[in-house]
Amino acid sequence: MCMMELGELEKRHQDFEQRKTRIFAISSDDPETARLTQKDFPHLSIVSDAQQQIAKTMQVLDSGKGPHGSDTNAPTTFFVDGAGTVRWVFRPERFISRLTPDELLAAMDQHSAK
Repeated sequence: MCMMELGELEKRHQDFEQRKTRIFAISSDDPETARLTQKDFPHLSIVSDAQQQIAKTMQVLDSGKGPHGSDTNAPTTFFVDGAGTVRWVFRPERFISRLTPDELLAAMDQHSAK
């Protein structure tokens, strides 16, 4: 997630809290950078994945598409319910495409377990 996207989600944290939802941003930054980022977004959970283990597990690692041919995480949004079931995934074709908070909330409402 980019900083602008995190900021938009932070502004709307009450809408997510009303749905009993927590936002986790998985970052390829080192733990110290993730910790500093966390201070700017207190209602989100910023998680360091510097070794890209989460990205590999979730199959969102884009091999060779980062700076100087390095691996990078593809921007991907997962909606996971309280039981750990993935209810919905958004992975844009264009790297710069992102969901707005309204789009994410609508998808959550549509794909929530009834």
